[in-house]
Amino acid sequence: MSRPKIKIKKTKFDITIEILTFILILVSAILIGYFYNQLPDKLPIYFNWPSKDENGFGEKDLLWASPIICGIIGIAIFKLNQYPWIFNYPTDLKPEDAEINYRIATKMLRIINLIIGFTCFVLTLFSILAAQDKLNGLDRFLFPTLPILLFAPIIYYLIKTYRVNKKLKAD
Repeated sequence: MSRPKIKIKKTKFDITIEILTFILILVSAILIGYFYNQLPDKLPIYFNWPSKDENGFGEKDLLWASPIICGIIGIAIFKLNQYPWIFNYPTDLKPEDAEINYRIATKMLRIINLIIGFTCFVLTLFSILAAQDKLNGLDRFLFPTLPILLFAPIIYYLIKTYRVNKKLKAD
């Protein structure tokens, strides 16, 4: 089934979310650059990486992986969001229902992208703080919430899509 190719106009909220996402990733890179010479050669790395040792420590150069990878993911999601008709949807879309479904899907991806940017910032900041012995146990509270932050919008927007489409079918 061919879906209509509708360009979804961004709201101010959408633009703000996109800008904030890239600011978080950029600030992560700036933090690394600013503190790089003050960091020890080995420091705690909060993401899984092959060169990380059994105690969770890695070379300080590994810090650059987080903003680079998150930046690539952020750009990919930003570009993908320009083509909502290629997404998978939980229901068959009629041409008259496409715009609302596209809007919901693009907003969900923007929120997920923001969470990825936030995660990048947190991973970078916590690695730098841990290397300077200034973390004070913050990681014990925030790290368990990161998966929830990532999956909550997916669940929310799937429920929202289901309800919107149920209402559209009833009309």
